[in-house]
Amino acid sequence: MKRSNLFILIFTFIACTASAQNNNFHFPKKQIDAFNKSAYQKICARENILPNSGGNIASSGFMQLMKFKQALHLSTKYFSLKGKSTTSNDTLIVTDTLLITGTYSHNGPVIIINGGFLHFKNASATILGDIYVWGANSRLYADSSTLYIPQQYFYQRSLVVIDGGIVHYHNTTLDHSGLSHNLLAGKNSYIEMVNVQNNGFTTNSVNSNAQISINGTNEAGEYVTMDSARLNFKNANTILLWHQFPDTSVINFSFPKGDTVSSYKFNKTLPGVHGVEYSIVADTCTNVMWGMMPVTGSNVTISNSKIRSIGLWFTGSDTIAVNGLVNNSHYTTFTAGLSDRNLQLDNCDVQTWSIYPMNKSHVDLSGCIVGEVGTEQHSSFTGLNFTCDGSGGYMWATDTTVVMAGYCSDVNAVRSQGNGIVLFAYSSLMGGYPSALNNSVIMVIQSNVQQEPVPLDNACAWYAMIEQPFNAYTDSIAAITGSAWIVKTASSSLMDFQSYRLYYQQNGATSWSNILTDSLHARHNDTLGIWNTSGFSAGQYNIKLVLRDNWGNTAEAIKGVNLMPKILAGIEEDVTQSMNCFPNPATDKLNIVFNVKQGRSVSVKLFNELGKEIYSDNGIANSNSFSIDTRRIPAGIYLLNVSCDGNLYNKVVAIK
Repeated sequence: MKRSNLFILIFTFIACTASAQNNNFHFPKKQIDAFNKSAYQKICARENILPNSGGNIASSGFMQLMKFKQALHLSTKYFSLKGKSTTSNDTLIVTDTLLITGTYSHNGPVIIINGGFLHFKNASATILGDIYVWGANSRLYADSSTLYIPQQYFYQRSLVVIDGGIVHYHNTTLDHSGLSHNLLAGKNSYIEMVNVQNNGFTTNSVNSNAQISINGTNEAGEYVTMDSARLNFKNANTILLWHQFPDTSVINFSFPKGDTVSSYKFNKTLPGVHGVEYSIVADTCTNVMWGMMPVTGSNVTISNSKIRSIGLWFTGSDTIAVNGLVNNSHYTTFTAGLSDRNLQLDNCDVQTWSIYPMNKSHVDLSGCIVGEVGTEQHSSFTGLNFTCDGSGGYMWATDTTVVMAGYCSDVNAVRSQGNGIVLFAYSSLMGGYPSALNNSVIMVIQSNVQQEPVPLDNACAWYAMIEQPFNAYTDSIAAITGSAWIVKTASSSLMDFQSYRLYYQQNGATSWSNILTDSLHARHNDTLGIWNTSGFSAGQYNIKLVLRDNWGNTAEAIKGVNLMPKILAGIEEDVTQSMNCFPNPATDKLNIVFNVKQGRSVSVKLFNELGKEIYSDNGIANSNSFSIDTRRIPAGIYLLNVSCDGNLYNKVVAIK
């Protein structure tokens, strides 16, 4: 899909999810182009990034490996280092033989290059970085050792073995803080593991002519097998074998029954298997799970099988509609409604469906329950009214892609990374939290999340959320509370918070009216403004929050409010149990009494009927009472806002 069309897609999506009123939101082409340029530069100059990556390249499972596979098409000539092994800028570069025994620690990535040999023998080593074994006869051995590679978040660390590199792990423990991590084997590399204890699930990509041989492990992990790779497993537990079916493949196959495998083989010599070059052998293995990745253009029929996961790859440049896929389904006879391939399931159970747009493809998803959604390269994704239940991972965008999810629920995390953009709007995140990594942007709009979005690395996060009111009354003042902010890390060159506005509209109206114009102060779970409903008729209304950055972009959050006749509110509003104020109306002084423990910090604010903050004191402590001098405050109706320990208390007060 053309990049210009992507901006139209963003515009259209926001407009739809905001009741066709969100016509101001757009993401600037200039900045997107800058994101693209940055990504291209990284791929073309990969040798300058690897030593300093520090583990910041983080993706979901095998999609990070696909990104590595794309980016690591560099010859070892870029690392034509001579001489002895050295440490430079926290990077250990091994070009000769380095033997490590006993306790060892290194803070940064490790690169074994030009025939270098790094040997851990009876060692207890801590490595805070990725490991690269690059080039013919470059070797990493670990004998009777423990390699502790700590992670702050899942898929932070990777082992990359490429261009003929060799890895041997014998009688060794690999500890990644118990978190998922990556391994990439490509271009004639060889990895052997014998009696290996894993603490943390490994997601592996095995491509080109790479080989992996495993004999004895508690947890082998998942393996994406492609090209002419060769895999051999013996005495291994917990294996998810992903069978990639290329665009020219024709498959008519049944996976073994049960999860204990005495002897399993998959290669092109088997009847019904055409168009694949890799081979898989599994002997005496337990807890074996079957997965497949049919690519655009493939022709696949699977019968009488229990399938742990189907990951649909979208590798072209077309727009594909996907609907009706539901996790944990039994299919007697099923043909997937996909216009770009043939996928048929006969008497099969599928635990998880996952969606992976790649290249320049665009996927429109609706009415599905899937396990993971992730985009890479220059693809895009729009999802409405779907569930991502986390059984395959989580929801994410990387490279220079865009994920837009609306009216959906997500059980796991939502993440932007690379130079990607994630828009999570009018949705619910029930587990994990929204985060932005690398140079990406995450935008959480009117969505219920357990934790506010977090920017890391050089990233930026937006949060626009109207929390209250749900109900309000005519001829009164209602407090509008919530969050309106844009936060980025100190090193980020992305956008900053500029301002926010508030509007209201009665249902059925075609225009919006101002509540608050251009507040220059970001709000974090605070009072956004007050809504004066004097003269209003009862009925359904919408409140709109418009969040603006310093690049001229806006994002909009809309919340419905039921406006009821004031008579239902009673003659006198209830006073919160945590606060009392008197006299009301006040003349010279307004006294406020807090029902909180002494020593707690309390913030007090006063808003006029236009929503303008006319009084603020953010440092009240060591007292259960406070007074506001009202002699210089004009007569009128005000909203008193008290914040204590993350709780907000509001009271309408009058000043004579």
